[in-house]
Amino acid sequence: MDSEDAVEYVVRADLTPRDDVAGTAFAHLDVRTLVGADRQGSTQVMVGQTIYPADGGTHEHHLHPDAEEVVIVTRGSGWHRVGDHVFRISDGDVVFVPRNTAHSAGADGPEEMHILWVLGGAASLAMAGYVSVPEIDITSS
Repeated sequence: MDSEDAVEYVVRADLTPRDDVAGTAFAHLDVRTLVGADRQGSTQVMVGQTIYPADGGTHEHHLHPDAEEVVIVTRGSGWHRVGDHVFRISDGDVVFVPRNTAHSAGADGPEEMHILWVLGGAASLAMAGYVSVPEIDITSS
């Protein structure tokens, strides 16, 4: 097999180019696709890394109609909202987001928050679906 045709079985986030997310709700974040349909020919899973800026880096509330998501915090701290629940998260925490469940996350500590995310059942964001949803204030109820 020619090296240009070799599948990338091992990747490193720090050596992976940033995704082009200009013009999206993620434009201010460092997003890198590590495993997926386009990169390795995956059919059932997509893995990426997102780095949130310190002290308030966040992204919009959204859901994936056709994929579950797992988020693994590898550095920093912040919060993750899943449905009506808000959780404090930090290094080593793992968050499960069921299919079709609204969620959002953000960093609120003095350092960047790094996460790995896994979409299960979909090898691309197009396959997972992405629906922006309004965030409802659950603190005033």
